[in-house]
Amino acid sequence: MIWVKSSLFVLTIVTVKCIFKFINDYGDKCLNNMKELLDFTDYLRIYSCDMKMSYDEIYMNYGFKNEKIKMLCSRLQNELSHKKSKYEFECFMKTLLNTPDEFNNYFSDIINYYGSTYSDILDKKLLFTIREMENSMKHFERSHTEKKNLNNRISILVGCLTAVILI
Repeated sequence: MIWVKSSLFVLTIVTVKCIFKFINDYGDKCLNNMKELLDFTDYLRIYSCDMKMSYDEIYMNYGFKNEKIKMLCSRLQNELSHKKSKYEFECFMKTLLNTPDEFNNYFSDIINYYGSTYSDILDKKLLFTIREMENSMKHFERSHTEKKNLNNRISILVGCLTAVILI
């Protein structure tokens, strides 16, 4: 009987811990998406300003790690060719990646100036965009780390409390 109660106690704690782990994974995925978008933006800056490649060539040559980022950059390609509003693109980005609005705003600014400025000005604008995206990502990362630490502490307490109540 004690063996059953002990195993139920441990299983309850592990189950609650796994639930909180899935909550933390949401933020980790968001951070990974943000990092890949930063890498793509830097790649875009280098190859469009220094190598004078078109967006289509850059899109085809970039090695995407995430299919959602590839889909987003394909949509960016469409937005650039049709000069649509950046607001629709931000909404699409939010629903696809669940990244913070501030980060989405900086990335979608590329629609406003890409392809319509000279290469040295484009380089400066893309560098500015990259810096702002990095600042936004660092802010999100700090808050996510705090939430993650808090969730890890709470998960053990909630797991123990739930196990005690059930047994």
